[in-house]
Amino acid sequence: MCQASRRKSRFSRYRSHYTDEAGFVEDVASICRAQSIGLVLPSHNETEILSRHRDQLAPGQDALLPDAAHCALFNDKARSYKFAKSCGVPVPLRVEYADVNELADTLSELGWQRCVIKLRTGNSAKGVFYAQSPIEAADTVRKLIRDFDLPPDRLPQVEEYVSGEGWGCSVLYWHGRRVASFTHRRVREKIATGGTSTLRETVMNSMIEPAALRIFDEIGWHGLAMSEWKVCPDTGRFWFVEVNPRMWGSIALPISAGVEFPYLAWLCATEGEEAARAYQAQSVVRHPWRSRWLLGDLTVGARQLVSGDLRSAYTTLFQANADALDDFFWDDPLVFFGELGVYIENVVKGRSLNPVEKGMIG
Repeated sequence: MCQASRRKSRFSRYRSHYTDEAGFVEDVASICRAQSIGLVLPSHNETEILSRHRDQLAPGQDALLPDAAHCALFNDKARSYKFAKSCGVPVPLRVEYADVNELADTLSELGWQRCVIKLRTGNSAKGVFYAQSPIEAADTVRKLIRDFDLPPDRLPQVEEYVSGEGWGCSVLYWHGRRVASFTHRRVREKIATGGTSTLRETVMNSMIEPAALRIFDEIGWHGLAMSEWKVCPDTGRFWFVEVNPRMWGSIALPISAGVEFPYLAWLCATEGEEAARAYQAQSVVRHPWRSRWLLGDLTVGARQLVSGDLRSAYTTLFQANADALDDFFWDDPLVFFGELGVYIENVVKGRSLNPVEKGMIG
């Protein structure tokens, strides 16, 4: 979407990190050399790849990259689950199994009907599936093993279904020390069962915030990250979902609310973490505050219209009550249309409103 922005100085193309990891790293390093780029700030799953190949970047260009081993841990849902549990953080119950033929019986013995099935790598609800019975769960696992050619050490994770609201706690750490944090609640999501939020708001939560910081403190995190949680609004119980060890999709909310994570990260790298803390200390953080992903809400509203749910569609499209938009700016409107063009292209190629690129999940 930034290719269409009037504020860009220039842009370059590089090979996909999903299909050509070596070529991607080579392209990024070459672009940095040609354009005298001093810092690399990746925005999505390429973060782990660049961290793993940081030796191919010039000294100092990798200052904003997290530790590759930490990225690998959090990008693996099984390992991140175990790590969070070891930190004393509540996690959904998980079934351990080695033979999928015994899975249905195990779930029946536990009394589980509904459960969640996750591939060990995925994002934005990609690689997450739901089963309404033990038999359906076993059939789903068999299909995933077959479709993704999963080895015995990469079996899908089977968890209890926990009901609640989606929450996020985002952080900037500098070599193990917290510089800034921010908490939000998801008001609406592109997919009803979870995934990228289209509307979210700033809300403090005295339960998940200490739990999130415990995870990042324990691992000695460096860089930007967001932890995801489920919170039951009736009981207050909460469960760890995952950590995105990178920038996150709803980062426009803290930026517009007064926690400018990318700028704070740049300050840490160029002037030191104390400069970033001083800047944040004098910033006004807006509470309450809502931001909206406009294209995502248009997608949700269109789906509701097609299904005949006119009341929900009207609420989604016209009653967001947002204070800021993620992707539409009156002084830079082509950004939105650039985003729209890329999204339509991906939907057509992937034949899905939540398209998956080869290598993205598994």
